[in-house]
Amino acid sequence: MKKKLLVAAMLAAGTGMAHAQSSVSIYGLIDLGLTYYSNAVKTGGGGASLLRMDSGIAQGSRIGFKGTEDLGGGLNAFFTLETGFGADDGSLGQGGLLFGRQSFVGLGSKDWGSVSVGRQYDFMANLGGQYAMGALSPAGSFGWGLHADAAHGTALNNHIYAGDRTNNSIKYNSAKFSGFSFGAMYGFGEVAGDNTANRTLSATGQYDNGPFSSALSYTDIKNATGTASTRMYGLGTRYQIGAFTPFGVITQVKNTGTNAKATTYELGTVYALTALWDLAAAYQFQKRNQGVGNAQALVATVDYKISKRTDLYLGAVYDRDKGYNAYPVFGGGIQSSTGNQTGVRLGMRHRF
Repeated sequence: MKKKLLVAAMLAAGTGMAHAQSSVSIYGLIDLGLTYYSNAVKTGGGGASLLRMDSGIAQGSRIGFKGTEDLGGGLNAFFTLETGFGADDGSLGQGGLLFGRQSFVGLGSKDWGSVSVGRQYDFMANLGGQYAMGALSPAGSFGWGLHADAAHGTALNNHIYAGDRTNNSIKYNSAKFSGFSFGAMYGFGEVAGDNTANRTLSATGQYDNGPFSSALSYTDIKNATGTASTRMYGLGTRYQIGAFTPFGVITQVKNTGTNAKATTYELGTVYALTALWDLAAAYQFQKRNQGVGNAQALVATVDYKISKRTDLYLGAVYDRDKGYNAYPVFGGGIQSSTGNQTGVRLGMRHRF
């Protein structure tokens, strides 16, 4: 009798394993085009126009692997490994890291949300990815420069470009409850004897109701000695009205060590002209303290969808900066020799 029960249990377990569902997919994106910069800094001083081929302006070129496994009872295991690269020269992005964009594994439940661990974005990316010109249109880096380069570095980077990729982090994303959802993340600094050094805290709360969506996000990153923080706050909103999707973002970033602060405002809209053509435009204004001049930018795009996976786009940005030499194109852009710069781009983006 015991042998029969054991055999039945083994068969039942085998049947359960046979019906467990799992999948692994390869995905990616290639973005290439020609970009024109005015007033680009020349070697030896002065400025001149520059035309060059750039990768990853609308979105960073990448290749990734995603996998899920159904564990039963509404529970699933998942992972993501994603690497960035320069499509123009084949170089690895993110300083040459193998999976520099994302690298995490986790468990998820349709009722309770998900927990993941690894290299992940903080929740400021939640704002940029849903409520800002840089992600709602192919403006990409044209729409992030004023946000991310207030001091031409990372001191006043508000992270809405893609969040800060936080190593050694644990992240929770809730399920939705009557339109509400929230998340929290902790990044371990891993400095012996000092639990605050290099530590990251991040959180978000979001509400979605049909055409309306809004979210708050917060991130606090301690420096290498644990003596000061870079603190970021943000609010984003969008509302779809027929063919129009107006949006707005307000962020503030402050360094507690130097008290340097920048507050950035953005308003814009996307207009679906036809099923194939999208138009978008936004105005950005950044206010800085400590006597540093303010800055403003105008960004516009035209997007033509050749197919569901391929589009051609034209983008333009104009930046006027009263505090620094203009730097309106985030990341791989060219700093201006003056406080003004114009960028124009014709690009192609293909997803696979």
